[in-house]
Amino acid sequence: MSNDDVIEVSRFIKSVWWLVLLRGIFAIILGVLAFVAPVLTAIVFVWVFAFYAIVDGVVNIMHAISVRKSDPTWGWLLTIGIVGVLAGIGVAIFPAAAGALALLVLLWIVAIWAVIGGIFGIPAAAALASGGAKAMGIIFSVVSILFGIVLMVMLFTTPQSALIGLIYVLGAWAVIAGIVLIIIAFQARSAANANLAAA
Repeated sequence: MSNDDVIEVSRFIKSVWWLVLLRGIFAIILGVLAFVAPVLTAIVFVWVFAFYAIVDGVVNIMHAISVRKSDPTWGWLLTIGIVGVLAGIGVAIFPAAAGALALLVLLWIVAIWAVIGGIFGIPAAAALASGGAKAMGIIFSVVSILFGIVLMVMLFTTPQSALIGLIYVLGAWAVIAGIVLIIIAFQARSAANANLAAA
């Protein structure tokens, strides 16, 4: 990369670093809200999805209508748009039910994936030559199976606890991601300033 390219990239980074910083701050706020008010946070996620689905559906419908004479597959795009609008409206009318259902489906996928991954991971780990890697692989696979089974039991017996647990996990992830984004933003700004000062 030439010196002019470095300067250009540094100027661009200096002009947009604060957007990364804002993303980090918003992620931390979202993560804290997940711990303070988990149910409210889940409902906010649902409303954001509803808004996105409706807007995306309307855009797809408008696009389908605009290309109906030139694109023979416009009917599929129209169908996708209509389904998106209907899904968004349905979620907006029943936000709590839609959010709970979506989270339950996600948790079931995670539980099944953990059990299946663990079952297939045991023979894969056993085939390793290294003693330490083999033992760690088997232990990880067994823990994965146990996690999946515990999650399934929770989903059968106390689904509300499983849902709240998932929200807490997502909140923790958001806080960690936000901290990383803030660090990246300041590092990028510092590097851009150093490059511009050296030029």
